[in-house]
Amino acid sequence: MTTAAELHTMGVIEIAAEIAAKRLSPVDLTAELIRRISAYDGAIRAWSFMERESVMLEAQAMADEALEGKLRGPLHGVPFAIKEQFALGGAPSLGDWTDPNPSISPEDATVVAKLKEAGALVIGKTYMTGPAGMPPTRNPWNLEYSPGGSSSGPGAAVGARFVPFALSEQTAGSGIRPAAYNGVAGLKPTFGRNSRFGMFTLSYSQDHPCIIATTLADVIPVFAVTAGHDPKDVTSRLDGAWKGEVTLTKPPKIGVVRNFFTDMTEPEMQACIDAAAEKLAASGAEVVDYYFPDDFGVVWANASITSASSGAVSRARKVAKAGGKESKIATTMTPVTKFTNYPRGVGELIPAAYYVQAQRVRRYLRDLVDKTLTDGGLDAILMATAPGAAPHDNSHSGDPTLCQPWSHLGQPAISIPGGIDSEGMPLGLQLVSQTMSDEKLLAIGVWCQEVLGLLPEPDLALTAAS
Repeated sequence: MTTAAELHTMGVIEIAAEIAAKRLSPVDLTAELIRRISAYDGAIRAWSFMERESVMLEAQAMADEALEGKLRGPLHGVPFAIKEQFALGGAPSLGDWTDPNPSISPEDATVVAKLKEAGALVIGKTYMTGPAGMPPTRNPWNLEYSPGGSSSGPGAAVGARFVPFALSEQTAGSGIRPAAYNGVAGLKPTFGRNSRFGMFTLSYSQDHPCIIATTLADVIPVFAVTAGHDPKDVTSRLDGAWKGEVTLTKPPKIGVVRNFFTDMTEPEMQACIDAAAEKLAASGAEVVDYYFPDDFGVVWANASITSASSGAVSRARKVAKAGGKESKIATTMTPVTKFTNYPRGVGELIPAAYYVQAQRVRRYLRDLVDKTLTDGGLDAILMATAPGAAPHDNSHSGDPTLCQPWSHLGQPAISIPGGIDSEGMPLGLQLVSQTMSDEKLLAIGVWCQEVLGLLPEPDLALTAAS
């Protein structure tokens, strides 16, 4: 039986099952998580908004319902966190990088609303890198290291075991790279499977609502709820609904990426990939070398065109909101957001024809990768989530380069822990598969994580004292 001091170690699947079986009270669980947050978040700084009294009242209501056998849905009583980028009805929203004065969101983002309808319990909102005035979140493994960004709060909150899962977002590498840096798991779904309604966007062709959880298995019941078409989001896929959990009939065939990505991967990270490949092969997986076609090499340059153009549109929207005063924009943006929004003279000078052609190249590269995986009989390809472990610098959110192709092309990508580096920081492994193969990829990732094992949770008492 799980003791009060161990409640924070429970994942989504276990929590939902224990509450449904009336062996766990949402009140006891939520109270323990809030106690843990109160004890350690002063050092980690993951949370931007939380109304403890309201949260506990909702937990009590859920506890009463559970005792009566009236579950709201499959996630009844499961606590979670929201990145500031998503709207939470009635809560202040800091996701708009240009506005230092938070507005009150009139309604929930679609993915938040779906989770609440399924019974999940919102603990609060978490910080993100970018908005001016937000304190830098710190890594629960070591406060001197970055938790990644821009989903710094979600990554740290799950890594610290403040919550079993959180909503994050990825435009380049900001959704699952924080999962890697904080020693947990993450999913960036196929573009369009999770609705973006109610989420502050930067790029209309690259922004992805993502999920970070303690383990990849715990991502599955969350994505089963959030996935699906939303008429409020024009980029939402008509065929985006959850298609059912996949059961592997045999170990997967995995291609270990041997070009392009290897040039940008640090030796210690590459050694982690090779060691993982050996373990997977020893457990029955068919592991082969995989080389991207030469044309794939343009993906990063192509992504810079679509990102710069989207950034220019976003920046124009912000200037309009600021009453046409560019000086007001400058005072409410950090160096990070100035970079991601691109200075005048870059995104705003890209001709529309170039942008349209870049979108055509994007579709060509997406189809090319899908075809090479299918033709090679590959279930997934394996590479690093980031060049190495988290930067030893809280002001640096890390390098998104190795995640960016999948944000640009839209294929599903997951991150699972691969090990610990020589500095004691987590290393993340990234697996990618064909467009709309999310369910299969999750099953493969769960199998891989079972073979490779989980990382221990960070010792927050030791971390906070350092």
